[in-house]
This record gives sequence, C-alpha cells and structure tokens, in this order.
Amino acid sequence: MQTRLVAVSAMVRDKSGQPVSGLTKDAFLLKQDGKPQAIRYFSEGADLPLTLALMVDTSGSQRNYILDEIIAGRVFFKTMMQKPEDRGVLVQFDTNILQLAKITANEATLEHALAYLSQSHNDIANRGRGNGGTLLFDAICATAHIDFGKQPGRRVMVILTDGGDNGSQFSEKKAIEEAQRADIVVYSVYYSNGGGDIDALNDLSKATGGRVFTVSPQLPLKDIYAAIAGDMRLQYQLGYQPPPSKPNKFHKISLDAKDKTLSVQAREGYFTPKQ
Repeated sequence: MQTRLVAVSAMVRDKSGQPVSGLTKDAFLLKQDGKPQAIRYFSEGADLPLTLALMVDTSGSQRNYILDEIIAGRVFFKTMMQKPEDRGVLVQFDTNILQLAKITANEATLEHALAYLSQSHNDIANRGRGNGGTLLFDAICATAHIDFGKQPGRRVMVILTDGGDNGSQFSEKKAIEEAQRADIVVYSVYYSNGGGDIDALNDLSKATGGRVFTVSPQLPLKDIYAAIAGDMRLQYQLGYQPPPSKPNKFHKISLDAKDKTLSVQAREGYFTPKQ
C-alpha cells in the first residue's frame, strides 16, 4: 500500500515580487493531475532541516569565476547551515564529476573543500575523458543520487554554471527527472561570457520549484546567495497523501494561492517511487 506523503516546497510572492510569509494551509489550492488534494502537513520552511548541494562548474568557460565562488561560498555555507542537523555537500564538474566534500554538518570541512575546486577528490562519476566538455546533466543526476539519508526536510541544489552541456550521457529531461525523484529544489546561478544555455537552467529550476539568477556587476554572487538563503527561511513546506498509482509514474503537481494576486513557486511534479 502506498503510504508515503509527497512533499512540496513553495515560495509565495506578491505583485512586486516580494516574499509573503504568515500564510496558513487554507491559503493554498493543491492539485495532482488536475484533482484537488488535501494538505496533510504544513510548516514554515525554516522549521525543517536543510540538505544543501553546492555544485560548481569548473570547465574552461567558468575558470575565471572560481576565486569569486570560493570567497562567496565560505559565507554561503555559514549563512545557509543554521541548525545542527543542517548538512551540505560540495561537487565540482567539468569533464569529470568530483565530490570535494562528503555530506557533512561541519561547515569548516565544506569551507576547506572550496579551496580545492581545481583538484580531484572522491570521484563520483568519472567518465575518463580528456578532450574537454562540461557534464552538467550527468552532474545533476550523480548529485541527486548521493545518499542524503532519510532525514525529512528541505533539499536544495545550487548550481554555478553557464548552462552549457557538452558530453553528458544523460539528457536535460533526465536531469530534471532525477532531481524531481530526489525531491530537490534547483537554484541555478548563471555565469556567462556570452555562451552557455540559460534556457536549460530555466527549465531545471522551474520544474523543481527553484529560481535562476544571473551574476552581474549589479547582482554579485554574494547577493544572489543572500537571496537564496532568504528563500530558504521563507519557504512553506506542504505534504499530501497521493492517490494509489503504479510505480515509477510521473504525476503533475500544481500549487496555487487562493489569493490570485499572489504567485507560487513550487515543483511541477513527482515520480511514484519504484518498488
């Protein structure tokens, strides 16, 4: 019998784009495959533990940004990991996918690992390719398969990249699917010197309930990190009991505010667990 609740993380914004707090579950309308569902649990996101995967693109097009990413990343882990049970992991990807720090609650371990973004540690999906490339979609799939444990709460993937993919075994569609299966919200941070693919990042973040930010002189990385941390504090966490379904089947989720002046940012679907 299917007893697992489906979790949905949500951000609510007003007409001006400002986050809205203080809502109750009665303020929302939740549907699966077009049919209304009763919300079984509801909480403010900051009440739940956070598991954070920071992924850094170190391919040739991104190497000029690494120093800035290291400096901002040190503050980011401290800002995001506020509770003893909060945990993080650091992943580097280019022609290979490297886990620079195992999943840990120790901020110092993660901060130390940032200094080694150009070195190889704990390879989690080494393709053994030496001819260049950026395995963005493979990196998302590999990171989604890291053992995050059974801890309930918020799961967030922050990806620093220009969105370009060259050489991945898996497709953009598969990367979205694996993030949805792992109940991960994807925040994309777009660094670009004129190349890349922001459309792919928009697709990834929209499907999982995240957002895309573009780094610029007016919006530096440290400010983007502060905005993501703000989202995590103001997220709502909802859960519902899905109707019976065959294993491995995709179901569309829609979450709206009853107040039509408000917009809701949430993932677009989930897969029934495999048996």
